Amino acid sequence: MGFSASLAVALAIAAITALALGSVLTVDEHVSEQGLRHRLAVEQLRRAYSDKLASQHAHEATGEPYHLEEARQARLQFQALLLLLRSQEDRQQERGLLDGLEQAERAHEEATRAMGEAWSRGLSEQELAVLRGGREAARHQTYEALDWLAWYTEATFNQQAIRADQAERRAFWLIILVATLGLLVAMGLAWVLTRALWPLHHEARASEARFRLLVEGVKDYALYMLDPKGRVVSWNPGAERIHGWRAEEVIGRTGDVFYTPEARAAGQPRGDMERAAREGRLEWEAPGLRKDGSRFWAESLLTALRSADGRLEGFAVLTRDSSERKRLERAQHLFVEAERLFVTEKDPDQAVAELARLLVPEVADGCLLFLLSPEGELVPRAVTHVSPEKEHLLWELIRLSGGPQRGRPHGAWQTLCSGRTERVPEMKLEFMREATDDPVYLERMRGLEGASLLLVPLRAMGHSVGVLMLVSHRPERRFTETDQVFVEELAGRTALSLENARLLREARAALELIGVAAHDLGNPLQALQLMLGKLRRQPPSEPEKLREVLTAAVRHTQRLGRLLHNLLDLSRLSSGSMELEVGEVDLAELAREAVERHAEQAAEAGSRVVLDVEPGVVGRWDRLRLERVLTNLLSNAFKHGKGQPIELRVERTDGHGRLIVRDHGPGIPEAQQRTIFERFKKAPAKGEKKEGFGLGLYIVRQLVEAHGGSVLVESREGEGATFTVELPLVSAGREVDASAQPPGMVH
Repeated sequence: MGFSASLAVALAIAAITALALGSVLTVDEHVSEQGLRHRLAVEQLRRAYSDKLASQHAHEATGEPYHLEEARQARLQFQALLLLLRSQEDRQQERGLLDGLEQAERAHEEATRAMGEAWSRGLSEQELAVLRGGREAARHQTYEALDWLAWYTEATFNQQAIRADQAERRAFWLIILVATLGLLVAMGLAWVLTRALWPLHHEARASEARFRLLVEGVKDYALYMLDPKGRVVSWNPGAERIHGWRAEEVIGRTGDVFYTPEARAAGQPRGDMERAAREGRLEWEAPGLRKDGSRFWAESLLTALRSADGRLEGFAVLTRDSSERKRLERAQHLFVEAERLFVTEKDPDQAVAELARLLVPEVADGCLLFLLSPEGELVPRAVTHVSPEKEHLLWELIRLSGGPQRGRPHGAWQTLCSGRTERVPEMKLEFMREATDDPVYLERMRGLEGASLLLVPLRAMGHSVGVLMLVSHRPERRFTETDQVFVEELAGRTALSLENARLLREARAALELIGVAAHDLGNPLQALQLMLGKLRRQPPSEPEKLREVLTAAVRHTQRLGRLLHNLLDLSRLSSGSMELEVGEVDLAELAREAVERHAEQAAEAGSRVVLDVEPGVVGRWDRLRLERVLTNLLSNAFKHGKGQPIELRVERTDGHGRLIVRDHGPGIPEAQQRTIFERFKKAPAKGEKKEGFGLGLYIVRQLVEAHGGSVLVESREGEGATFTVELPLVSAGREVDASAQPPGMVH
């Protein structure tokens, strides 16, 4: 400090010396510049007078009037320069020279004017010669005055230059002397202070080294200091480990970066410092913010540092990561909160989505929750992460799960099928390469490199209904067996809640079905009773009316039979067991029989059935079940395509038998095409009331898939609908069992 003070004194003396020298040089330059301007003005004065004389002579020679104007302009310039010199002169002798010059020029001008007037009056040559002589004398007198003025200006300039040079030399040597003495004094002061302060400096350095060892040895606590304005001035390794900032990145920044955006918006950083400065110390526990944007629970102690005179020097901050303790406390409450969610939330899907958000960041940095759809695909119901960039990456990975794996994201699908938890302590490149050979998908997965994964199936009543995937990116927070046991218990409760919600929905659907069945079965029964009573009262002499009543009765019995068959199939499917009695079936023959069987229904609907069959399409199927499939599809076509032809085709393609039923009705909206194969879902015919259970197409799909086939619908509004059934030509008899199918395929 003493050496720095001495050096500062020396530098100050050097700076003052340089400024003084610069001032002398500036004055000298100013004097020189002023003298040069004075000399230039005198020279311009002589030139202006010469220009005036030239213009006057030209006028006398040519008589042109514009020469007079030029002479007048030159005289005006002469007078202006003369006025300028008068404003600059500060000596009596120069003032006298300027007065003499002005009088001589005025005399010349008056002589020139008098000669012009004499010329115009026509005076004799002798008189003109006298006037011309007077003018010439005035001209010589003017030039003589200009010469004296120029000589005087030059002499004055030389004298000023000599005096300025002498003053500059004296000032220069004086400044050198003062600077040398100042430097000698500063060096002496520095030597004295250095000798006196060196022991103190050495002790301070030793104390600083010991303090640094103490601070850097603390790894579990963030210990840093802030200046009075809240800027970081020191940083220990513990702070780097907890907050994620390196010393060179954070020193100089304000402590606001350690607060969450909500706390900054509320002005908490400034408020904490003001309170600590007022009370001496402040202790609190609140969420903190790491460099990567993740949050953690922090116990912090803010202590005000004051000098001996009470002046605030800054703040000392001590922070401990209490996330583990908070996580354990939070885990104990998660079970209670999960139970509350599933009890209070009416929508179970929304409840599990809220549960996923509860797990972040207490249990993991990120959470993905997949639920099994009725189509057998894993659908992401909730994706959340503490980092928005990582959350976007997780959605991108789900989107890129294309091709054969669409709806079956890697890892989650394997966990669902195996029903066992998979814990990956750290994702490495080899693991990711085993997951996929798609370079784009692999490149996205690199964003999760080094992360710890925990995949837990949601199992209830012997089967899986979804997968819970947790992600942790922090090296110090790898998933352990304790985490696995906790999440498995939570996943079990979640799956049980979902299964209970499903059973409740099915129970409600069953109650609704009972009501609809009672209504839909009652209508044809009542109509049949009325017609049989009418038939009993009808005299035998009217056979046509008897035939009409019997035909209507048969139609109602057929409808009643279809309803009963659908209810029977639904009962068998819901029980999880339906045995297929397979045998050789010719699809062409089956289609012809179906057309004959529905001839009256077609006539009643006013629709002509166009049959186009390819012979020889024979496979091993359950004939009775395929009749049910054709009956439901044709009944659906007659209902929605009234008055329009119905097309029924049978063809062979790629080892499959294909049944195609097409109507030309109003078509099915695209939004309903995804749900018409589900239970109790249907699209009523336009202009008709809703009737039936909405089970026909659901049973069609279940029966076709039981044969290992598939059913698709293609439709545009206003262009009808086409249902295509594909059945493998080789099919073994098997039992339709809900437990043997992929979860979610049978409801």
